[in-house]
Amino acid sequence: MPKSLLMYDLMVFFYAIAVVLYFLDFIGHRRTLNRIAFGLLAAVWGLQTSFFLTRMTEVGYVPLVTSFETTLFFSWLLISFSLVINYFYKIDLFAFFTNVIGFAMVVFDLVTGEGSVRVGENLQGDLLVLHITLAFLSYAAFSISFIFSIMYLIQSKMLKEKRWNNMFRRMPALDKLDAFTYRLIIVGFPLLLVAMILGVSWYYTQFGSVLILDAKPLVSVVLLGLYVVWLYLRTASGWSGRKLAWWNVASFGLVIINYLFVGTYFSGFHSW
Repeated sequence: MPKSLLMYDLMVFFYAIAVVLYFLDFIGHRRTLNRIAFGLLAAVWGLQTSFFLTRMTEVGYVPLVTSFETTLFFSWLLISFSLVINYFYKIDLFAFFTNVIGFAMVVFDLVTGEGSVRVGENLQGDLLVLHITLAFLSYAAFSISFIFSIMYLIQSKMLKEKRWNNMFRRMPALDKLDAFTYRLIIVGFPLLLVAMILGVSWYYTQFGSVLILDAKPLVSVVLLGLYVVWLYLRTASGWSGRKLAWWNVASFGLVIINYLFVGTYFSGFHSW
């Protein structure tokens, strides 16, 4: 077994414990467990970083191409966001929600079992690496914005029902949740747009044509449209609150569908 996959197994073990501890803190508000989980999460981040560096030497290219590699990279980005936001803003429950998604990505990698797959020379290059990196940075930004929208909906429902329980007290105010969501979408949208432009450029350079009638870029255009509409509704149309939160939740649903299903089962090119 390659050294990188041994590192991967250890990372999965620590990550599972961290998520369980965050869950126990979620249901019982135990600060000690929260601190231990944060430490384990930092260890998981270190192991994932070491995994990428080790795998790079094993396969001879930047490991951001196969489904196994990109899914783990997505998880690494979510952990990075989680550690930074949790350290600077101290948002209770945020780390739990974020790492449920991050750990789900790791479990998806375990199910697919593609750790030893390598790619050919035609699926390498700086433009491709930039395209994938920016695309997943946008996915991470949209994921975090989705989590803040979910927290907004939960907080709003509790306010409406006048439930001043422990969970309510551990969440930020609605205006802060809305502001975080807006900032992340403002970041995610141009990242995805630039990623798509770089993807078109790389494909044309590599194959001499433009990939038009492929399911994944078509759905990505629709995805961009959804976030453009969200920004318009928030800034020019006067929408606010729960309606915008639900729109963002639905848009993120398409992000997941586009990555996990469209690229794998409906795209003629992106199925690697």
